[in-house]
Amino acid sequence: MDNDTKLLNLALDAGEIMITSGAETHRVQDTMMRLLSVSGQEKIEALALSTFLIVSLPRKEKGPLTMARAVTDRTVNFEKICAVNSMSRDFVSGKITLEEAIHQLKEIYKAPVFTRFTKIMAYGFTSAGFTLMYSGSLPDGVAALFIGMILGLMVIWNSMWKAPYFFGSLIGGVLTGFFAYIFNRCIPNTHIDMIIIGSIMPLLPGLTITKSIRDILEGNFISGNSKLIEALLVACAIAGGVAMSLGFIAMIA
Repeated sequence: MDNDTKLLNLALDAGEIMITSGAETHRVQDTMMRLLSVSGQEKIEALALSTFLIVSLPRKEKGPLTMARAVTDRTVNFEKICAVNSMSRDFVSGKITLEEAIHQLKEIYKAPVFTRFTKIMAYGFTSAGFTLMYSGSLPDGVAALFIGMILGLMVIWNSMWKAPYFFGSLIGGVLTGFFAYIFNRCIPNTHIDMIIIGSIMPLLPGLTITKSIRDILEGNFISGNSKLIEALLVACAIAGGVAMSLGFIAMIA
């Protein structure tokens, strides 16, 4: 593999890690462009969409070399984004070689993530915290804690079985509505609305909406509008799931 191909793969690997970790589209494009600028060529190109990356490098002898890659995973990991940015700065400034940059990206890609137990507890305490913040009572917060842990288990299950993206949001809404009703019936002095509001907060696409607006302001209209539609669909799936479960309970109660 020649250096041009390695450089394009380096840019795609960096872009893929950043996109899957929750970086904005314009930040991904800027990082890939900076990596490709090391080649010394003038007409380099880098395009980042929500699920697709394209890089191109002109060559005098064999013509332009273009590579593309699909991106399907979605998560949030700002630590990896910062690590890729740091690697990019070191590589562009000449502090590390191409081979060292490739090695660093492999280490970043393989970096350990939070354990399943940590994720489950994070969902639980986040739900409980939002419930209390929105003036819910202590019993409401306890109920939201357990529902959040259940949602954390659901998210992990979806990632293991590669369930459709919006399926998790719909099922999360259904589980929230169902267990909120159960806790409301079993625990005195609880408020089903406060439990539901706090429990669904970890599922809401707030980061996606923020990135969509940022991309639109930066002029990346395709990525910005696609993320905005994605956020609306996720929100509708959550709301629809809650409505389905409460409606079904009301029919049989």
